[in-house]
Amino acid sequence: MNPSPEETTQLLQKAAQCYVEAGWLAEACRVWEQIGEYKQAAESYEQLSNWSKAAHCYQQTQNWSNAARCYLMCEQPQAAADCWLQAGEPLKALWIWADNLQQVYRVQAELSNFVAQTQIQALERQLIIARCQASSSQKKESALILKEQLNPLLKLLTPTQQHLYQWALKIAEVLTRPDLTALIYATAYKAKMPNICQQWEQWAIATLGDATGVPKQEPTDKLATYEFEVVTVNRRGEIINRVWQQGKYFSEPLENGINLEMVYIRGGTFIMGSPADEKDSYDDERPQHQVTVQPFYMGKYQVTQTQWRIVANLPKIERDLDLNLSIKGENCPVESVTWEDIVEFCARLSKVTGKEYRLPSEAEWEYACRAGTTTPFHYGETISSDLANYDARSTYAQEPAREYRRERTPVGRFPPNGFGLYDMHGNVYEWCADPWHDSYEGAPKDGSVWLENGNDNYRVIRGGAYLDDLKECRSAFRYQQKIRALPFETGSPTVLRRAGFRVCDVVRRT
Repeated sequence: MNPSPEETTQLLQKAAQCYVEAGWLAEACRVWEQIGEYKQAAESYEQLSNWSKAAHCYQQTQNWSNAARCYLMCEQPQAAADCWLQAGEPLKALWIWADNLQQVYRVQAELSNFVAQTQIQALERQLIIARCQASSSQKKESALILKEQLNPLLKLLTPTQQHLYQWALKIAEVLTRPDLTALIYATAYKAKMPNICQQWEQWAIATLGDATGVPKQEPTDKLATYEFEVVTVNRRGEIINRVWQQGKYFSEPLENGINLEMVYIRGGTFIMGSPADEKDSYDDERPQHQVTVQPFYMGKYQVTQTQWRIVANLPKIERDLDLNLSIKGENCPVESVTWEDIVEFCARLSKVTGKEYRLPSEAEWEYACRAGTTTPFHYGETISSDLANYDARSTYAQEPAREYRRERTPVGRFPPNGFGLYDMHGNVYEWCADPWHDSYEGAPKDGSVWLENGNDNYRVIRGGAYLDDLKECRSAFRYQQKIRALPFETGSPTVLRRAGFRVCDVVRRT
């Protein structure tokens, strides 16, 4: 007897669930589309970074705003504009025509017939006019409009209306007016936008080379939470999406107001390693395999030179530690640090605090780096030098080559990933606890340190560094570094100058 339509649907739902449990999300999405479960398919396609499929499924559910967002992620601005029109957001469609598609005459024609119904619409309309003028010969007029809209911006700006100041920032960028950019940041600061001080400081350092005058974040009683902005880029390295996230952390006091900030990393399952078709990937990053990681804490930043010196002054456990490993730069990550020195660092810190500080396993590191993404970088298909510290003369997708810095940068300078961790790509390599294995054949599935059948003379380092090409900064990239001389060798192994680390701590269950 053939099953009824209802029974067929139930069987397909079970099949989709089996695909999910096996880690085959693409197959699950295909089944969900077949039975009309478009919402589930859309959300899962987003997890796979298949933005085009996600947008199509969101359209099937008439979730036009999410469809527009996904179309922007896959660089289909016209489709995104069409969806904003369907969502009843004509001004957001006009912004895309003005900013992404440079259809200035079309925008001007549409605006001539548009009557603003709210104060926000009136502000949006003025910003779109200014954006059109910024692309034409009317730059002075554009700047004047932008200045005039700062008071309305201050009045109307809320965390749910972040696009208002993002639009304003884009106009100032097109005008190449850092003075206006600073005014917009100041307006957002007065409006108490979350995390604005950090964004302002990052921009000031990157653009002006100096953050003097940028206000510090106001103190808060909620020390267990923090907000941060996560950005996604397209293949040209251009930011196409910004999302605010909230993280949890605790501060480990060290000395004289210096703290070690430890971020809570929720547990979960992910696919570790790179697919065979990932550009510039290596065989040692395969086979891809599913890993389930338990919750843990991880350093928000790479351990700095200041933090290193404080802990290196603590009582010795097994070996002496050099107080001055790196060149000057108090808030820069410590480097030229050996794996065995880090073990001593963690032992001293653990003894003083009563906690269990350690290096991450290789699986924990990649899980934390990806933060739910499956693209080569947690930012997307590539990176730009505005987002990480690497040899920016190299390129990966379609982003332009840039001058590279040739030195470390202070921790926390660039936007974090979805877990609120900074500098997971570039700056300095990060040691992991695992001995080196030539592939993932037989790797643990529980995220633990892989001790069996490895080469104990080498340990894994991840993340790339300031001297490295983009391919070495990928989420899946792994490299072996010698930690001790082999029996036939004399002396100690060469210390990798650009190797640093961040620490982890266990989640204590009550």
